[in-house]
Amino acid sequence: MKITVKVLQGQETTVEVTDKTSVKELKQYVSQTLKVPVSQQKLLLTGKPLSDEKYLVDYPLIKDGTKINLVVKKTDEDSVLRIAVVNFLRNRFNEPETQKIADEFMKEFYRSMSSLNLEDIERIATAYYSDDEKS
Repeated sequence: MKITVKVLQGQETTVEVTDKTSVKELKQYVSQTLKVPVSQQKLLLTGKPLSDEKYLVDYPLIKDGTKINLVVKKTDEDSVLRIAVVNFLRNRFNEPETQKIADEFMKEFYRSMSSLNLEDIERIATAYYSDDEKS
């Protein structure tokens, strides 16, 4: 079946799916065509959000020709880092691999950052500013 995903006040894409397609898979298709990262997508059907863990068959209103709205979540600084990582990885991996690697990268990033203390951060900042002054 073909369904259309439309960004509110923006682009749209029509994708070929089955009722066995998960919402997360649908987001990956949308990410490939509209270049909106999965992490920034919120899909709405009649104003209600679709759950990543569910399948299209779980939503009886979704059938051939259905239009689903896409709300693009505003980025915060964490998302900006994730977007940069995803953009870097996209040239090397397919979309599902890219998202999985980006997820693991972000987990490792947060784990590493949580182990830093104020002295570590001051040392990193001092080294950064020292490098800037040499340039």
